[in-house]
Amino acid sequence: MAPRTLANSHPTLLPLLAPGVSVLDVGSGPGALTAEIARRVAPGRVVGLDVNREMARLAAEQHASPLIPNLVFAVGDIRAAEWHGEFDVVNAARTLQWIPDCPTALSRMVRATAPGGRVVAMDADLARVEWSGPPRPWSRFVSAFLEWRAAQGLENTLASRLPELLRKSGLAEVESVPRVTRVRATDADFFRLAGAWRMLAESRGRQMVAAGLLGERERSLALASFTRWMQRPGAAQTTWEACAVGRRQ
Repeated sequence: MAPRTLANSHPTLLPLLAPGVSVLDVGSGPGALTAEIARRVAPGRVVGLDVNREMARLAAEQHASPLIPNLVFAVGDIRAAEWHGEFDVVNAARTLQWIPDCPTALSRMVRATAPGGRVVAMDADLARVEWSGPPRPWSRFVSAFLEWRAAQGLENTLASRLPELLRKSGLAEVESVPRVTRVRATDADFFRLAGAWRMLAESRGRQMVAAGLLGERERSLALASFTRWMQRPGAAQTTWEACAVGRRQ
């Protein structure tokens, strides 16, 4: 599997990073990209924020001080954050799609940004993902997955709405960079990108079963069929994402 880096997963953020820049990374997860951010902006202060306490703990163990002195990880929900103008860049990559109340999350991100600083939001249009000749059990799983998300107030086509949401949050000079990624079984990134959906079937799939939108047998069958599909020589996956950047006035 090709390693996940800013260059291959979040290139729009790179021009905003320079030594001394302070960054809040919302939804920092396992922390690998947050650590790369911290190395690029050192000695600038970097905070990785995640709602998952265990995830934040593991990220801190692997990446934070003393390994990277300018990096710390915190546990919390951005919608309840109390930062005021403390960061030059506030970033959320593939995070807002998991937050039911995007406007509130963005308003707190804007408030945490220093005047003249940038808010960066990258997300996907999950309803537009395509697979070449997907197995029927997998198509059934994806349909149930989108239904499950909608029932929780999560947006399945967030990427196309990001510019509007950033403008409504009061940001100026909003620009959006679309990104269409097509990977084939022979590409170095294929198993990382397609495998992310396999992990969804492993984790979120169990929540879908608990919610009654899918039977466990259906989930297992979808996971097995998708795993076999990933091994086909002609397998291909296409995703649509966008990264919007706005300046706090």
